[in-house]
Amino acid sequence: MLEIRRLFPVILLVVGVWLASLGVTGAQDDPLTFAMVSHGGADIPFWRPVIQGMEDACALLEAECHWLSDPSFGGFEVMTGYWDDALALNPDGIATTAVDPAFVRAGVERATDLGIPVIIFNSDDPNAGTDEALSTLLYIGADEFGAGASNARRVFAEAEADGVTIQRGVCANNFTGFSTFDVRCAGVESVFEAEGVPLDQLPLNNDNSQTVDILTDYFADHPETNAILVPGLGSAYDLLQYMRRADLEPSQLYAATHDISPDVLQGIQDGYLLQTVSQQAYMQGFQTIMSLYLASQFGIRPSGNIYTNIVVDQSNLDEVSEVWEEGYR
Repeated sequence: MLEIRRLFPVILLVVGVWLASLGVTGAQDDPLTFAMVSHGGADIPFWRPVIQGMEDACALLEAECHWLSDPSFGGFEVMTGYWDDALALNPDGIATTAVDPAFVRAGVERATDLGIPVIIFNSDDPNAGTDEALSTLLYIGADEFGAGASNARRVFAEAEADGVTIQRGVCANNFTGFSTFDVRCAGVESVFEAEGVPLDQLPLNNDNSQTVDILTDYFADHPETNAILVPGLGSAYDLLQYMRRADLEPSQLYAATHDISPDVLQGIQDGYLLQTVSQQAYMQGFQTIMSLYLASQFGIRPSGNIYTNIVVDQSNLDEVSEVWEEGYR
């Protein structure tokens, strides 16, 4: 299999021909400008492929692009200031995460008044579909509810194939109140309700020295639980630590998670995790810029959201691992 970076010149050529067909033939006197406002930054490994996707798309378009965020995570409230910075650029389009709409709403409204297209990426508006929804074009990122449901369905399917009955499940959430993780657990709950199997919601925290003990106490109190779904990488790491400490065999606990890390990939390889649902972070950066370009220059937009979910399990583990190591997941 060709390394993904060897394919990039081909991508440049193909997209270059496409752009030429749209009338974009080279550097412009006034290059396009796009901004992406995020609640996470380059110091967090997850966001690096998103930023790389943005930069690659902007290189193809010969556009100026700006990633505006705290280098790690400075809290959702700092996004208000980054939105001010984005608007000061007088850009052709702005993308934003929307975990907490309160801190981006004013910026989105100002952009709308100015005729600047806005796309939500990575984390959708929790008020989407209601009168309180942000006035944006679309969302590009994971279908979080669907991802949680996918993990739950896989648990039941694997248990059935093994001739095992899922007696009880738990969604162990290390970031309760974070809308993305809560929606993932809601997707899990929908499947367990349909199956008529009880599901517990277990709040964790981000202190790894405590969360393994919390899991240990939970399973001691609920020995019948044989399925666990975890909505984030932190809780996935804690789960794998617990499973090793408890000396569990892979088939003793049916487990699935979200996103990609070396621990998660190894957990799938070893059989401790059935699957993870990857958000395809690179696509969120690349596709968002391309969609802003089409919207701002030609009024072209899809009829709905663009979802980036992909299931990673033992069937595609090698391929995904190779691409992920190249920085494209």
